[in-house]
Amino acid sequence: MKIIPRPTLADRTTLRLGGTALAEIRLETPEDAEKLGDVLSETGGSPHVLGGGSNLLVRDGDLPVTVITPLLGARKSDGSPAFPEILRTEKTDGACRMLVRAGAGMPVPRLLGWCAANGCSGLEGLVGIPGRLGGAIAMNAGAYGCSTAPLIEELEIWTPEEGILHIQASDCEYSYRHFSVRKAPSWFIVLEAVMAFPARPSELIRSDMARNIAAKTASQPVKARTAGCIFKNPQGESAGRLLDAAGMKNRRIGSLFFSPMHANFLVHDTSCGTTGRTSDALELIAIARKSVSDKFGVLLETEVREWPCLP
Repeated sequence: MKIIPRPTLADRTTLRLGGTALAEIRLETPEDAEKLGDVLSETGGSPHVLGGGSNLLVRDGDLPVTVITPLLGARKSDGSPAFPEILRTEKTDGACRMLVRAGAGMPVPRLLGWCAANGCSGLEGLVGIPGRLGGAIAMNAGAYGCSTAPLIEELEIWTPEEGILHIQASDCEYSYRHFSVRKAPSWFIVLEAVMAFPARPSELIRSDMARNIAAKTASQPVKARTAGCIFKNPQGESAGRLLDAAGMKNRRIGSLFFSPMHANFLVHDTSCGTTGRTSDALELIAIARKSVSDKFGVLLETEVREWPCLP
């Protein structure tokens, strides 16, 4: 366990915005998680769980929060990169699937590269998405017809009430960009996951990933400073199309603007000479929501998560 006092959260988010937290607690082993309750009582503040920081909009200033960063499964004891572990292979009605264990700290790009090399299918749509496995599970990340939650077989989680728990897929509830655990009475941290990947030839997995990243690169600002999609897609509709039709492409306040490539991506122009502020981002989001509501009668729901928030 490592405790970092007063971390700057702009350094820990892909949008490069955010103020200063009270502390950051980095969990590297299950033993670290067992001590977490006592450490939180010492650091104070509202606990907020941080993955790779790719879906966050953190407010400015001094924040009354303690950040918890689960890094289990990110590194081996010698400091070298860790990789998932194949537990077993199962065959049912002619179909083959591989049960794989990975820690919450596993970077998603590394996981996808390993999946392609080992013939584990199901997450090809996540190519190009940064972040870590724990965060991908917590928001049921997905794209191009795939999502994280349906692949889960087992989870190891930590809750403030009961400590470390081992739960089954039947204990989980999920929907579009939502994931919850029935046994967690308040909030929880994903520590480790066992996922069931359908077996598929590696060359087909790589082909799908290549096609997906090409499509994203052509239509999304994948190399810019963003937090991913700002709004969820309404039922049967595209948030990006609605925002575009409402005139939000290139709409700017300070160093924040909606991308001319895809209106559902808020970009932080870190080289424009103006200091980025979360308050500007929130103002733009409010303008976008009102513009779409006025034009189409649709109230967009944010996909990006705002901090501080209730645990």
